[in-house]
Amino acid sequence: MNTQDFTYIFQADKLGPNPKKIHIEANGEELSGLKERFDLKNIAFFKGTATLKRLSGKKIACDFQAQAKITQECVATFAPIETVINLDFQRIYDSSITPPDKEKEVEIEIDATEELDPIIDGVIDLGAAMAEELGLEIDPFPRADGTAYTELGVGPEITEEEIESNNPFAVLAELKNKSDK
Repeated sequence: MNTQDFTYIFQADKLGPNPKKIHIEANGEELSGLKERFDLKNIAFFKGTATLKRLSGKKIACDFQAQAKITQECVATFAPIETVINLDFQRIYDSSITPPDKEKEVEIEIDATEELDPIIDGVIDLGAAMAEELGLEIDPFPRADGTAYTELGVGPEITEEEIESNNPFAVLAELKNKSDK
């Protein structure tokens, strides 16, 4: 899995005091990478905007609005399911945060009021943020409309008599009855 299948790099030092709106759209190669990464049948488009605003000298708020049209396979019927996913989220980046060393243990504070992302080497990867959020919104077990959970089963049909005869307690009771005789 390539986690860098969709990137849009923004130089953090290029942002002045005024907000900046950036239009982002995945090209064919990036769509193919996202399709493979998220195990989709197809991804028709993935586009959006990021509005960046400097909060302080070191913090930048990024408000994202994005949309993707994906096709998945129903887990029950294998029928194709087309879905339009709308994303609306915010990330706050801080250049004073150092990215965690992959070999060190990382301690996470659950009570932290705001989650900050690091600005690595002076850049923010807006595409990666959009791709991460898309991955969180994709249904991991999609079901076609009208497909009931009880509609399809796995394996052969089993009757009540077979369940009762294969019940381990019934077998134990039968053994006990034989030993009592």
